[in-house]
Parts: sequence; structure tokens; C-alpha cells
Amino acid sequence: MEELLMHLAGTARREGGVASQQLDNGMELLVYPLEEGGALVGLGYERDGAGQVRAEQVLRRRAQDMARLGAWLPALFADGSWYLLRRLPNASLDGATPLLSHDELAAAEELLQ
Repeated sequence: MEELLMHLAGTARREGGVASQQLDNGMELLVYPLEEGGALVGLGYERDGAGQVRAEQVLRRRAQDMARLGAWLPALFADGSWYLLRRLPNASLDGATPLLSHDELAAAEELLQ
């Protein structure tokens, strides 16, 4: 997933907008470039799959391990999609530098299960 994230970062930078990809497990990974630099990374479900997420469970698990999971911020969008977002203010969107490690992405995936 790290390689996909790097690819999406490069696409987001080139196109100046959000780049996303649906994963085999039904989740969606997205990268949104921030005007002041860096990026917003999201992992979650579009509206149709968002019913799989139990907000109460996500918040409880996140609170139990804030050191590891606290950087992921739960977000429910107006269209009903549900994501964990992480703001990376110093991220390079050159598509060659990993934005997040495997462990950081696995932590978000774990929160959504």
C-alpha cells in the first residue's frame, strides 16, 4: 500500500487535486495536496461501504492507544463516506518519497475493522 500511496501522491501533485484508489478490501486510499504544502491522506469507505464502520468502536480503540493511533482523525463526510484522515504538513508529493510507513497505514486499517 505504501507504493500505491506514493503513486497517488505524485498524481495529486501533478493534477493539483485529490487522487484516490479503491483497494481490494473495499477501502479507498486518497491523497489531497494542501495549499500550504504537505498533504491530507485518507483511508476509509465511500458512502456505500461506510456502514461497515462503527464510529463508537473506532473512537474507543483510538482512545485506548493514542500514541499509535491518535494521528488518524475520524471524519464523516457530507455524502456519507467515512474516512480516517491524517494531515502531513511536511510531506513531499514528488511520488518518490514514502508519505507513511507500512505500520502507520496498518494502524488506520486496523481502526476501521
